[in-house]
Amino acid sequence: MAGFLPAWSPAQRIVGLALAALCIVLVAVIFGEMNAPLETAAGASRPAAASARQAKAEALAPSAMPPLQRFSAVTERPLFSPSRRPPLQAADDSEGAWSSFTLAGIIITPDSREALIRHGSPPTIAHLHEGQDLEGWVVRSILPDRVVFAGGDTQHELRLMSKPPASTPASGPSARRSFR
Repeated sequence: MAGFLPAWSPAQRIVGLALAALCIVLVAVIFGEMNAPLETAAGASRPAAASARQAKAEALAPSAMPPLQRFSAVTERPLFSPSRRPPLQAADDSEGAWSSFTLAGIIITPDSREALIRHGSPPTIAHLHEGQDLEGWVVRSILPDRVVFAGGDTQHELRLMSKPPASTPASGPSARRSFR
């Protein structure tokens, strides 16, 4: 062994042998852990493996969406409505497509004016410019707070929803903060 480690001091030889012994012990522990399920009783390991496979198969199986009625709270209490109540709908449908229009937004730039109108069932957003039509109604004008539609000899205005009144608790002095 003296020819194998000629430049090592006695302290280095002891440390080297201790590290070699530690490596052998760790390899033995790893080998034992890898072979442990094979050495256990056959009855004890099979149910655990079967239940693990079943859980994995259930996780990978496609799940069906629950019925829409389970999500009724989402439409009954809209998240972004200040009152958490759904918007009021017209009781009759005598005006046809017009009653389903909602003004979602207005975009005014130096070059164009555009209205975002929510309509239809299921609701979709239409991007309209002045002069374009939607379900038989023509956009006559787009103003900062409203859009004027004409259909035949009748006109209707869609206004942006007004802000909540100042008397609501959320608009009191404690709610007025600047986040800059």
